[in-house]
Amino acid sequence: MFGQFDFYIHGNQVELSGQSFLLGELTCDLLNISPTEFEEMRALMERADSEAIRHLHNMLMSYQLFKLIAPSEAIDDADAYRHVLSDIYSFNQTMFWFIDQGLMHLHKLDSENFAAALYDFYSHPSLDKMMVNHLRNGVHSFSLFDSIDVRYVPREIPDQPDCYAIYEVYSAQYLQAFLKMDFMKALMSGHTFRRCKNCKRFFLLTQGYKTDYCDRPLAENPKRTCRQQGAKNIAKEKAKNNPVLQSYNRAYRRITADKRRGNIPETDWRRAKQRLADLRDMAISGRLRDAEMERLVRSEELYPSLGIERKNR
Repeated sequence: MFGQFDFYIHGNQVELSGQSFLLGELTCDLLNISPTEFEEMRALMERADSEAIRHLHNMLMSYQLFKLIAPSEAIDDADAYRHVLSDIYSFNQTMFWFIDQGLMHLHKLDSENFAAALYDFYSHPSLDKMMVNHLRNGVHSFSLFDSIDVRYVPREIPDQPDCYAIYEVYSAQYLQAFLKMDFMKALMSGHTFRRCKNCKRFFLLTQGYKTDYCDRPLAENPKRTCRQQGAKNIAKEKAKNNPVLQSYNRAYRRITADKRRGNIPETDWRRAKQRLADLRDMAISGRLRDAEMERLVRSEELYPSLGIERKNR
């Protein structure tokens, strides 16, 4: 890397350059380097002139990890950046497989199941195809072994005066060693990595419940998040297979079309809409049979029941 750097681990957090993060947080950020962005980085590396290295350095500095361990200005050492890109590629490509094929399919999210998924991954007969190695990827290689120094340091816990703990202090010279340490320690502490089904970016999950959507704002609508959009998508998917919701949605579209065409005034549309919602809730709660609801929401039944006269019949 750009030189040896130390990081502290205590509980479920890692401390680097005086700042604390949840285990896995820094690694998850780096996993979101897109293939397009990485290809741009690699092209800059191949140029290796001072302008390209400066541009590459600035791209890396958009990620929190590099703000902590890299020099503030680009350095005149192309090999240092070459090693960085190789470690990113080797780690990210290998862990993409593990997350998508292993972690994403778990029903129960805890450290024991994460360990079992990793065991299955490492013992998979096609591991050599999923793990980046120099036989297929040239200079890039995901190493199963890392040389890393560790020592134990008693110190005061930040923001907790007069409270002390023994910290594990690791010294790493290569980025890949840190990424694997942060990733594996995160799994050991019960954190996991998931890929959002909406934005397709990775996010860190620290609770034991399973979710397929992150909390990032939508690019096209920053006031909404992927999780909110996901809830909407799930509701739509459920509606496709629920006869009650199907009947409700069809009827709602009919009365809304009538309002838009001037067949019923807005005041009558509001009354009809409320009646539809009441019938839907009654059917969902079991107080009304599905077939009976389907009959009652038809225009020829719904409108007369509310005293509404539809124009242009």
